Amino acid sequence: MTSVATSPETLARVRTVAAALLPESPQLGAELADRINSRLPEFARMNASALVVASCQANSNALLDGLIRNVPMHAVAPTVEVRQLTRALVQRGLALPAVMRAYRIGAQHWTEQWAEAVAVHAGAGTDAVAVAQAGTSFVLGWLDEVSERLAEEYREEAERLARERSLAQVEDVRRALTDPDLDIAATSARLGYDLAGRHVALVLRHLAGDAGAAVRQLTAAISNGRPLIVRVDLETTWCWVPYAAAPSVAPAPDASLVAAQGRPRRGLAGFRESHREALAALRVAELAQCGPGTLTRYDNVAVAAVCSVDPEWCRTFVRTELGALAADDDAARQLRATLEEFFAANSNFRATAARLGVHHNTVRYRLERAEQVLARPPADRRLALELALHLASRLGPWALDHDDAR
Repeated sequence: MTSVATSPETLARVRTVAAALLPESPQLGAELADRINSRLPEFARMNASALVVASCQANSNALLDGLIRNVPMHAVAPTVEVRQLTRALVQRGLALPAVMRAYRIGAQHWTEQWAEAVAVHAGAGTDAVAVAQAGTSFVLGWLDEVSERLAEEYREEAERLARERSLAQVEDVRRALTDPDLDIAATSARLGYDLAGRHVALVLRHLAGDAGAAVRQLTAAISNGRPLIVRVDLETTWCWVPYAAAPSVAPAPDASLVAAQGRPRRGLAGFRESHREALAALRVAELAQCGPGTLTRYDNVAVAAVCSVDPEWCRTFVRTELGALAADDDAARQLRATLEEFFAANSNFRATAARLGVHHNTVRYRLERAEQVLARPPADRRLALELALHLASRLGPWALDHDDAR
């Protein structure tokens, strides 16, 4: 029972006192519950007061039984009823620190009750101090053993509930994205997010571990409204962020993420469309091999997103239209950039030179060189050429002609 030797006489007196208290156990449990509920009002707020009473009575019975039977500390364990009640507290939303504090209050209360009971029931001529110490030592040891195991029980139940809620949330989100007859109000209530509002969607790829903090930081940079964050698999999180006005451009995310953002949209249709755009932007980011800590906005890659729905067809188109200009080297990159700027400047040599920061004769030379490489004037099939140049700049090396692909 204790870390020091306890005489048989003392143990016998401990059993006598505990046995005398056993009929009072329901009342003792109720008194303890009143003390806990008065000191921890969160139990009442979570409608858990009745559970506290049941738990206190179950623990009081177990404690007295351990004292009567002189159960060794290594054999002390919470009863099935106590474990079930602990799981019920988790389901009510009680935090683990509150539950553990309730057990500490309970141990303090029981040591006081034990001292009073020893004075009443130990009998004359008894070494009351030894009996009180033995019982108090057992109560404190019992608290240490039981609280550790119940904390583990609590965490297991909390994890189980989190998994269930996460699966239910993912299922609700998938229905919100696809169900033509969705009950918007009911689904919004379950998700805690207004599907009828105005939102912007993000799709995030995790590169390492739990990126929860990085995800919350990114969504907070767009809006201070409560986001909807759903982890759909080990590597992917979907987010929607509410806002009243068009957001500023989100900053680059943490290095643990590759992020993509849809455009601001309104209502359920916007919820779906912004998400589709974010998915498409992420596909472009991954084709372009965007590195950690990057954010790809659909606005910037809309054309590439549409054209790369069939990635291999897209890459074939780029390489076919650019020909030798699709080489992945510095010379070809310079010619492609010059052509893009030339088209953007409405085929004006001096405007192109100003945009590039070079002499207009340099622009003329590069365009002549590009015509040689293409084996046709740039004005021929201009639309296809401009599109291929745009895709090459957005999709990068993936779309170009590497030496090993020639």
